[in-house]
Amino acid sequence: MEAKPTWYYLAPALLVLGTLLAAANLYLRPERAVPWIVSMLLLGVMAVVLGLVSRGPTDDGAKRRTGDSVRSAIVFAGLILVFTLSETLINAIRATGNRDVSERITMAIMGAYLVFTGNAIPKSLSPLSAVPGEAERVQALQRLAGWTWVLTGFMYAIAWLVLPRSLAEPMTYVLLPAAMLLILAQLFRLRRARQHPA
Repeated sequence: MEAKPTWYYLAPALLVLGTLLAAANLYLRPERAVPWIVSMLLLGVMAVVLGLVSRGPTDDGAKRRTGDSVRSAIVFAGLILVFTLSETLINAIRATGNRDVSERITMAIMGAYLVFTGNAIPKSLSPLSAVPGEAERVQALQRLAGWTWVLTGFMYAIAWLVLPRSLAEPMTYVLLPAAMLLILAQLFRLRRARQHPA
């Protein structure tokens, strides 16, 4: 049995930390019990999913990639919850209401998730034999999608970390739809090329 990398244990650690933070928030502010209970339920569901993908043999490459993908999604979701719950707990202790730092960190983590996801897309290229006659175009689309998400996530994270909120928020509404439209345009172009070969 091979040793697991350190990041493999990050997902369960974040789930435990998130649960402790939600419980602390519930203890300090019981009048707002619903968000804390919902957070704990969400963390519980993520723990069950993590347990399901961690069970069984990891010899199968497809199962291992699926487990790694789910684990990384749980890490990013756990980071977002931990930062949000930490900021809420700090504000409850200090009795302040500034959520700007928490929101900025959450949005930066979402940008990092887009970078991470975009980076993985070209690494899971379809084999050339899987799509006869269109393999190069399909792989080009996957590469374009990967680069698009990497650059979008990078700009998204930087915008939330350095720009004033009045500029960062509108950029969110421009960057994500623009990336989706670019990928969809290429997808329709590929589809049209299939239906009407030159």
